[in-house]
Formats: sequence, C-alpha cells, structure tokens
Amino acid sequence: MTVLHFRKALDSREKAGDIAGITVRTIELPGDVPAWLELRRRAVAWLKPAVRAWTVDDFLAEMSGKTWWREEWTWLAMGQAEQILGSVTLAVREGAAGEVPVVHWLLVDPRWRRLGIGRVLLLRLEQAAWDAGWRELQLETHANWKEAVAFYQSMGFEPA
Repeated sequence: MTVLHFRKALDSREKAGDIAGITVRTIELPGDVPAWLELRRRAVAWLKPAVRAWTVDDFLAEMSGKTWWREEWTWLAMGQAEQILGSVTLAVREGAAGEVPVVHWLLVDPRWRRLGIGRVLLLRLEQAAWDAGWRELQLETHANWKEAVAFYQSMGFEPA
C-alpha cells in the first residue's frame, strides 16, 4: 500500500463558485455526525485498500477530539432535504517549519460525483487556508485510489 503525498501552492484566493441546488455550510455537532458517517460509508465503500467503518465514537476520537479540528473548517455540500452529498475538512498538522494545512477526508457521495461538488468543497477549503495566512496545502492519498489522484492533480496538486 503506497501513500502519495501532494502539495499545492496557493497563489491567490479563488472563488469557490456555486452548483445549482447545492449549498455549502459548516458541520453542526452533534446533529450532522450520523449523516456524515453515512456519507463516509458510501464514499469509501469501493476503496482498496478498504477503509473501516466508523462509529460516532470514532468521529469524536479521529475528528472533533483532535486539537487541530475546528467545526468551522469542516464543510458539507447539502442537497435537497438537507442530504449531505459531500464533505471536506481542513486539518492542521505540526511540521518541521510549523503548522501545515492539510486536506482531510474529502468525500463525495458516489451518486453525485463529477458534478463539481469536490471542486467547490476543495476551493472553499483553499479560501479558508488563504484567509488564515497559509500559502500551501498538503494532502495524502493512496496510490490505488486512481480517481482521487486524478482529481487532486486536476486541482493543481503536485507530488511532494
């Protein structure tokens, strides 16, 4: 299992754009957690290597329980009837040169892929990183996750 590391220089604050019928908002705890977990289940079900299912306790431990996690840095793409169609989180890791902003858990429901949801979510994350003063983003993904690799490269990420 090979993990790929990517980075992207942020040269300007790009506008995220809109998709008709879809709104983007930040996550609301605890109410959105069950729907986020269901989105995660649908979005990663086909991945090899497989990703284990999470419980509410896992979300609390792996996301909101972390010192880097901020509710306002997890965005949800919402469809009709408040259905979560996608999500992304801006994580902050400590690196050799200080804080490193990282794309974390970009998820799009497989039935809603290729409509621009991932792009809008990632651009929203880039705006927040820019506003916080960061000029580079990083991310990790598995080499076998070909669709994810192609998407990130199409968004300007390059191998680190």
